[in-house]
Amino acid sequence: MNPTVKNYILNNSGTQKMQIFGKWFVSFSKGGCENGCCEGTSEITAAAKKSGNQALTLTIVRQTNRNDIKVFQVLKGVTAGIYEVSFWAKSDVEGCPIALDVLKATQASTNNGAEPFTGNFTTSTDWKQFKLKVDLSGWTAEEIDLMRISIRPNNTKKLPEGPYPKSFWIDDVAFVAAQ
Repeated sequence: MNPTVKNYILNNSGTQKMQIFGKWFVSFSKGGCENGCCEGTSEITAAAKKSGNQALTLTIVRQTNRNDIKVFQVLKGVTAGIYEVSFWAKSDVEGCPIALDVLKATQASTNNGAEPFTGNFTTSTDWKQFKLKVDLSGWTAEEIDLMRISIRPNNTKKLPEGPYPKSFWIDDVAFVAAQ
């Protein structure tokens, strides 16, 4: 992921209503909580990157649900086939969960990634690469058009645990045909 300021959009509404392709979004969900279900900051930084010029830093101050915070992108023009999705990440706390989801266009934006493809990983305080191979051969044209990649930091089956804040760095996201 080589984000730049012009391709970076912060979405605090919790609902993605527009379809912009080739741009990464960060969503801090308002959910049903009075003051929002989560709180945090995101920043494009050159100080802590795996490679290239920049990386994304997410700092979580408060989070009530594993689906509250997402980094995602809508993809257009993907064809049926087998792909590898990969990214590099690290956190300031050893052993934080992070999930990678590949979602059909027909799935609700609130999907937590149980189907069809999810990779659940554990971060380190050092950069670590995470990979997930996905077979989109059986997806219909409607399912594959406007599909999404989603990265959910601090994801776990139970409510996220403190102490907060927790920071995550994400870099070099790739979606390529599998070899």
